[in-house]
Amino acid sequence: MMNKCGKMMMALLVAFAVCFSLAGCSLQDKIKEYSSNKEQCYLDAENVTQFSYKGNDYIILEDSVSNGGLGEWVGYIRQLTAIDEAGKVLIQENVESATFHTLADLAEKAPEAVYIIPFLNVYAAPNADTYLIVDVNGEYHKAITHEKLKDTDIVFDFKETKQSINGSFEVNPANATQLLCGGTVYQVTSDVVSNDKLGGYIDILAESITFDTETKIPLSKEDLNKIDWNGENAGQGREQWFYTDVYEIYGTDTTEAVAVKVNNIYHIAKRQ
Repeated sequence: MMNKCGKMMMALLVAFAVCFSLAGCSLQDKIKEYSSNKEQCYLDAENVTQFSYKGNDYIILEDSVSNGGLGEWVGYIRQLTAIDEAGKVLIQENVESATFHTLADLAEKAPEAVYIIPFLNVYAAPNADTYLIVDVNGEYHKAITHEKLKDTDIVFDFKETKQSINGSFEVNPANATQLLCGGTVYQVTSDVVSNDKLGGYIDILAESITFDTETKIPLSKEDLNKIDWNGENAGQGREQWFYTDVYEIYGTDTTEAVAVKVNNIYHIAKRQ
C-alpha cells in the first residue's frame, strides 16, 4: 500500500503531465531543449538509493542542501519510481511523457509497490567536485561515489516521507494567482525571493496553468481551444504560469508568507 506522501506526490506529478497535454508541448519542448547537453543518469534497479552518472556509481545520502547550495545543472533522472519495501525499483515512468492518469493505473502495473518517489535533476557541488546533488522528492540530497562513503555517512532513507505544513498547497481553482493551504489563502505577488533567502522545502505543486488575465480563472481544455478566425484568442487575454516548489522564507513565519516558484522565479505568496 502506498503511503500518504507518495500518493500526494504521485497525484501532483500526474497533474503535471496532464497540464502539459492541455497547454500544448511548449513547456515540454523547452525542458528537452534545456537538458539537451545534460548527462542522463540511471537509477540502480535493485537499490533506489543509488544511480549512475558518466559511468560512475553514486550513493544518495540523507544529507541535503538548500536551493541556494546547488552548483551547475549537469544531469537528469526525471523518473517517477514505484519501489517495494526493500528499495527495489519495480517500474519507472518518465515524468515528461507519462501517459497514466490515475494512481490506480500505476498500482495495477506494480501492485506490490509501497512507495512512489520522483527523481528529477542532478547538480554539481557549488565549489568542488567531491559530490553531486540530486533532486529527490522535492529535496536536494548529496550523492557520493562508493569509495568516498564513510561510516558516519547516512544513506538516503526512502521510507521516510516529509509532510507539508498544515496539509498540502494547491492552486486556487477560482483564482490561478493564489494558493490554498489548510483553509488559508496566499496571494502570489510580484515580489521576488533570492535563493539565499529560501528556507526549508515545504511542498511541490508541479502545475502548468493557463488563466484569463482579467478574471484569473483557470481555463479548461475547451477554453484553450477557442480561437477566432484570425487565429487569436477569442477576445480573451491569457497568461500561463508554471508552478513548481514551495519553500519557507528565512525570518518569515509560514503562516504569513511562503516562496513559490512561478515560471522559474521564486515569488512571495502572502496570506490574505
